[in-house]
Amino acid sequence: MAEKKKSFKDKLIPSLAYNLLRFSNLTIRLEVEGWEEIADILDQSQPIIFSSWHGKSWIPAYFLRDLGIYALTSLSRDGSYMTGVLESLGWKTIRGSSSRGASRSLLSLYRKLKEGENTALTIDGPTGPIYEVKSGIIFLSEKADALIVPVGVDARWKKNFNSWDNYLFPLPFSKAALVFGRAFSFDKELEMEDKKAILKEKMEKVNQRAAELVQV
Repeated sequence: MAEKKKSFKDKLIPSLAYNLLRFSNLTIRLEVEGWEEIADILDQSQPIIFSSWHGKSWIPAYFLRDLGIYALTSLSRDGSYMTGVLESLGWKTIRGSSSRGASRSLLSLYRKLKEGENTALTIDGPTGPIYEVKSGIIFLSEKADALIVPVGVDARWKKNFNSWDNYLFPLPFSKAALVFGRAFSFDKELEMEDKKAILKEKMEKVNQRAAELVQV
């Protein structure tokens, strides 16, 4: 009985989360900036890594649906739920973690990038600290010759959950903004800490721009 209950829960939660995410995104008044340039790059051969903060993934997960982008999902049960939601949205997933199986999951993403696929990373995840860039995205970008696209998000009416990532949930019918920064790569001569600082600054800029747009 307990096993059946667990199986039912494992099917129900992703379905509910998918429908909530879809409903929420269909009702918001979304302003998108910078997408045209990124869409042009997607039609070319150089792969892209979309970079977002862990707590601001709700809107990008829906907007980037059905593009076959690879996302890294954790090995936990919550990660299983997220895998179900993303795959329902037309994403592809690789199970992994920055703490368990990190090298293996990054290698899997690297191989996909080398095959010309695109990926997305929440670069301060999975456990923070919040808004601190982890080195994985930089490693992948340089080794796979992939461009990084900073992604910024905000909503005028929102709920920020009491979690380590201050997760942002846009309330129905809110004005929201999704900002794509220009795709870029790093000067390989720079030190790792300098590269992290550059990416953090670019992330701050796109999120600040999103905050400005929702107030207009």
